[in-house]
Amino acid sequence: MSTDGKVDRRTLLRVALAAPAVGALASCAKPVVEKSGPASTLGAKVDGSKPLEFFNFDGGYGKKWTEMPLDLYRKEFPQAAVKLTSGQQLQQQLQPRFIQGNPPDLIENVGLDGAALAAKKQVMDIGALLDMEAYDQPGVKVRDTLLPGVAEHGVYDGVKYEMPYVIGTGGIWFSQKLMDEHGWTYPKTWPEMLALCAEIKKSTKIAPWTYQGKYPGYLTSPMLMTAYKAAGPELKKKVDNLEPNAWRDPALVQAAEGYQELAAKGYLLEGSQAIDHKQSQAFWAKGQAVFIPCGGWLENESGQDAPKDFAMTMMPIPGWSASDKAPFETLTGGPGGALIVPAQAKNPQGGLELLRIMISKKCMQNFAGLTNSPVVVKGGTDGVKLTHAAESMQKAIAAAGSNMFNDWQFRIWYKKLLDNSDKAMAALMNREVTPDEWSKQMQKYADETAKDPSIKKFHA
Repeated sequence: MSTDGKVDRRTLLRVALAAPAVGALASCAKPVVEKSGPASTLGAKVDGSKPLEFFNFDGGYGKKWTEMPLDLYRKEFPQAAVKLTSGQQLQQQLQPRFIQGNPPDLIENVGLDGAALAAKKQVMDIGALLDMEAYDQPGVKVRDTLLPGVAEHGVYDGVKYEMPYVIGTGGIWFSQKLMDEHGWTYPKTWPEMLALCAEIKKSTKIAPWTYQGKYPGYLTSPMLMTAYKAAGPELKKKVDNLEPNAWRDPALVQAAEGYQELAAKGYLLEGSQAIDHKQSQAFWAKGQAVFIPCGGWLENESGQDAPKDFAMTMMPIPGWSASDKAPFETLTGGPGGALIVPAQAKNPQGGLELLRIMISKKCMQNFAGLTNSPVVVKGGTDGVKLTHAAESMQKAIAAAGSNMFNDWQFRIWYKKLLDNSDKAMAALMNREVTPDEWSKQMQKYADETAKDPSIKKFHA
């Protein structure tokens, strides 16, 4: 995730603003139009004359997917002036509006500190949504339309504040066509990866790697995964729980040494440390580098830059050795994204109703078709023709089975620590610090977080 609320996709993340003009407010003389039925069983009880604003993160998934749910809301509440705003810098764009007490009614959150918003009760408890009737499945509760783990995602201290919308995963991406042409086999351990990088550099003019250097979190994720596979799940638990010396674990230092070698041995596309996600992904898609780390939004974000026969493919992060404590197939993934309803919104019930529409089967199938992404509802990809890239992700998810976890929690719970981890990763890849110094710096940041009484603590 970016340190300024821009992109990690990021997670993630992407271009072009859209802000259609809001229609005139409904006249006071017009009758209030409310949705019939108790909010606990049907939909949210909405004042249909109130304006509604949805803030869309204009990233890898774009904004075309928002048209269907917004049109359905307009059809349901024709008096409502419905406004779509979009952007990438949520911190700068929305934090002032939270302070002023006029945030949008529903937000696709990529960049705001969700844990802090929940702790300060600035977002609405949306738990009641789970027991509402699914928008397009009469008699079926929303919770019964969701895939396992979705209802429990986005819960802080027992309260559900966030609704995910995609089933995400991330790994290392490459062109299967390019791999086949050169007879290269995807490596399962990091030493094997470095050996392949040496072969690529020696035998071709293609750079072995590139990454989204301005957003170093893109590379932190795979490095942490390599360490996780070597040390096992206990490492993640210690790091997430801010335990003393967690970041001093030999597996983390070892992984940092391995990833720094990408820079030290000239395996990175020149200038990678200074380019953004759009540039790095475009260079990769045009064949200037073999490997790039990214999440499942990569094709939707950069697929237009690749040749039609590119055969975009994702595989799990390499581990360290045959003696790793977690299998190669292990992935980070699961429910992802965060739709939130600000507690101080002018029309929170409208925001909740739009959210109910968005996670309907019809809208989720539309999202999957437009973005080539798996979604959180059962049957959400039924009838959707998957691309080569999407199929590779589905195969990786199936192979992972129970060996899948939804990211490192410290990155979700502690934004300052996340920001500091980005700084530390940048220093590591710029070779400004040694791997051991990186480890010590990360431990210092974690200890500062643990000792700060103003930061609410969570436990894995």
